[in-house]
Amino acid sequence: MASFEQHVNGAVIASGVIIAPLHAASLIDVEQSLIALTLGLVGGILPDLDSDNSTPIQIVFKILSIFLPLLAILTFTKELPLVHLMGIWLVSGFILHLTLFKFFLSLTTHRGIVHSIPMGILLAQGTTYIFYYTLEYDIIFSTIAGGFLLFGFIIHLLLDEFVSLNLLGFNIKKSFGSALKFYDRDNIFGTVFLYVFIAIAFYFTPISLDVFVEIFKIMKNVRVV
Repeated sequence: MASFEQHVNGAVIASGVIIAPLHAASLIDVEQSLIALTLGLVGGILPDLDSDNSTPIQIVFKILSIFLPLLAILTFTKELPLVHLMGIWLVSGFILHLTLFKFFLSLTTHRGIVHSIPMGILLAQGTTYIFYYTLEYDIIFSTIAGGFLLFGFIIHLLLDEFVSLNLLGFNIKKSFGSALKFYDRDNIFGTVFLYVFIAIAFYFTPISLDVFVEIFKIMKNVRVV
């Protein structure tokens, strides 16, 4: 398995290679380029959310444990004194961190269903949906946003497979084939549900196929010096 630093560097470099010609062709502006780069980076670390010792999951759950209780008390308990609000925030954040963290890890196994191509597709669909309906970006950039998250996700899986190959010793590690996969053979039930959710999401998620045609044309005309 590649290290966290390798995943970050790989996702950023690979995303940057795609962003440069898209920006040069005026398909995305500077702000959108930064957003796309960020989404590529996020996608590059998401597959390791199923790892008990994963740096990304620790960061994510710490952030959620802080902001979810804060959002709740500011929304539903505005009439309470500030001291009480602070106490509720701290206690609920601590409890949420322990319960949510443990519950999520109990449902996942490393390199399980989270560490698969269909999970990346579903997360990309969700990203496109959020950018279009919630953040109100146009359908073109919303599609690009979801595409970059998926691209970073795939880069992560590819890096894990490359690390599984000992090219100098011509050996293949036992972990080879467990990263870049379309299903989890140990969780067929979860895999089926994942594909069902993907099918449903395709109905609700706005995707512009013209974007992929345009990207293909741009990348086709790129000249490597």
